[in-house]
Amino acid sequence: MEIQKISSQESRNKVMLAIMASGRGSNAEAIIQYSLTTSAAFKVALIVTNNPKSGVVEIAQQYGIEWCCVDLKDFQAAAEYEEYLLETFRNYSISMIALAGYLKLIPVRIIDAFPKKIFNIHPSLLPKYGGNGMYGMRVHKKVIENREQKSGSSVHIVERDYDTGEILCQKSIEVHDDDTPETLSERVLQVEYLIYAPTLNLQAEQLLQGI
Repeated sequence: MEIQKISSQESRNKVMLAIMASGRGSNAEAIIQYSLTTSAAFKVALIVTNNPKSGVVEIAQQYGIEWCCVDLKDFQAAAEYEEYLLETFRNYSISMIALAGYLKLIPVRIIDAFPKKIFNIHPSLLPKYGGNGMYGMRVHKKVIENREQKSGSSVHIVERDYDTGEILCQKSIEVHDDDTPETLSERVLQVEYLIYAPTLNLQAEQLLQGI
């Protein structure tokens, strides 16, 4: 597969962040807006998606951020796919990666290349309702089915298994008696907008300080 040429303006005093997303990209946009409207310690240098029709592509174009579509099925071997990702990240001097609705398991080789520098936001209070197959509306349906009184969102470090890494931040909300998966999803999403970017910023600050 031919590697897409990517160019970027780099800043020495900011961490270069890549966002990986599969869907409409609302969390990605919240992260981008945070980076542009505050004295953020990170810059969104690249957006990676596995779906060329995803909404996050339009968001990347809207904000003038370079993007590429990378999907394992387009490569003859997993090693080629992994090397393509690593080379792409190197082209942008990427130091941190944020998953924002990215529905693919991150290869071990990528995780090992960015130890404790890949982050994810999950729509539940982990460790509850995490793991393989627990994403999006599936999580909210289970929360309601089990009559949970609280739900919320968790930012965590990405490890080899789904949703198992260290939890960096959580924020909870009440589950209403009349909540549907859709209404709960929307309220949890608002929480995600509030906590993800600041948590990423704290991690970027610590990286810049060598902590």
